[in-house]
Amino acid sequence: MEVVTAREFRSNQGKFLIAAREGQSVLLTSRYGNFKITPVSSEDMIIERDLREAVKQVKDHMEGRIELPNARDIVF
Repeated sequence: MEVVTAREFRSNQGKFLIAAREGQSVLLTSRYGNFKITPVSSEDMIIERDLREAVKQVKDHMEGRIELPNARDIVF
Protein backbone atom coordinates (compact mmCIF):
# COMPACT_ATOMS: atom_id res chain seq x y z
CA MET A 1 0.00 0.00 0.00
CA GLU A 2 1.29 3.42 -0.90
CA VAL A 3 0.30 6.31 1.39
CA VAL A 4 0.49 9.77 -0.18
CA THR A 5 -0.41 13.27 0.90
CA ALA A 6 -2.85 15.38 -1.07
CA ARG A 7 0.01 17.62 -2.18
CA GLU A 8 2.07 14.67 -3.38
CA PHE A 9 -0.97 13.25 -5.18
CA ARG A 10 -1.63 16.54 -6.99
CA SER A 11 1.99 16.67 -8.13
CA ASN A 12 2.06 13.07 -9.39
CA GLN A 13 -1.54 12.15 -10.20
CA GLY A 14 -0.71 10.03 -13.22
CA LYS A 15 1.77 7.92 -11.30
CA PHE A 16 -0.71 7.11 -8.53
CA LEU A 17 -3.67 6.53 -10.86
CA ILE A 18 -1.61 4.08 -12.92
CA ALA A 19 -0.54 2.31 -9.71
CA ALA A 20 -4.20 2.01 -8.62
CA ARG A 21 -5.24 0.77 -12.06
CA GLU A 22 -2.55 -1.92 -11.83
CA GLY A 23 -3.94 -3.14 -8.51
CA GLN A 24 -1.74 -1.33 -6.00
CA SER A 25 -3.57 0.18 -3.03
CA VAL A 26 -3.16 3.94 -2.88
CA LEU A 27 -4.20 5.73 0.30
CA LEU A 28 -4.58 9.50 0.04
CA THR A 29 -4.33 11.43 3.30
CA SER A 30 -5.53 14.99 3.68
CA ARG A 31 -7.01 17.33 6.23
CA TYR A 32 -10.45 16.24 4.97
CA GLY A 33 -9.83 12.59 5.80
CA ASN A 34 -8.25 9.49 4.31
CA PHE A 35 -9.32 8.07 0.95
CA LYS A 36 -8.52 4.86 -0.87
CA ILE A 37 -8.09 5.27 -4.62
CA THR A 38 -9.40 2.34 -6.63
CA PRO A 39 -10.38 1.96 -10.28
CA VAL A 40 -14.06 1.83 -11.22
CA SER A 41 -15.13 -1.77 -11.68
CA SER A 42 -17.67 -3.16 -14.12
CA GLU A 43 -19.96 -3.71 -11.11
CA ASP A 44 -19.76 0.02 -10.27
CA MET A 45 -20.72 0.87 -13.85
CA ILE A 46 -23.74 -1.46 -13.71
CA ILE A 47 -24.90 0.14 -10.45
CA GLU A 48 -24.50 3.63 -11.95
CA ARG A 49 -26.51 2.59 -15.05
CA ASP A 50 -29.28 1.14 -12.87
CA LEU A 51 -29.43 4.25 -10.69
CA ARG A 52 -29.62 6.52 -13.75
CA GLU A 53 -32.51 4.45 -15.11
CA ALA A 54 -34.33 4.54 -11.76
CA VAL A 55 -33.96 8.32 -11.52
CA LYS A 56 -35.23 8.67 -15.10
CA GLN A 57 -38.30 6.56 -14.25
CA VAL A 58 -39.09 8.67 -11.18
CA LYS A 59 -38.70 11.88 -13.20
CA ASP A 60 -40.94 10.51 -15.98
CA HIS A 61 -43.53 9.52 -13.36
CA MET A 62 -43.44 12.93 -11.72
CA GLU A 63 -43.94 14.58 -15.13
CA GLY A 64 -46.88 12.26 -15.89
CA ARG A 65 -45.24 10.33 -18.74
CA ILE A 66 -45.40 6.92 -17.02
CA GLU A 67 -47.33 5.29 -14.18
CA LEU A 68 -45.30 3.51 -11.52
CA PRO A 69 -46.71 0.76 -9.28
CA ASN A 70 -47.89 1.70 -5.82
CA ALA A 71 -45.60 0.49 -2.99
CA ARG A 72 -48.54 -1.31 -1.36
CA ASP A 73 -49.12 -3.29 -4.55
CA ILE A 74 -45.50 -4.41 -4.54
CA VAL A 75 -45.27 -5.31 -0.83
CA PHE A 76 -48.69 -6.84 -0.25
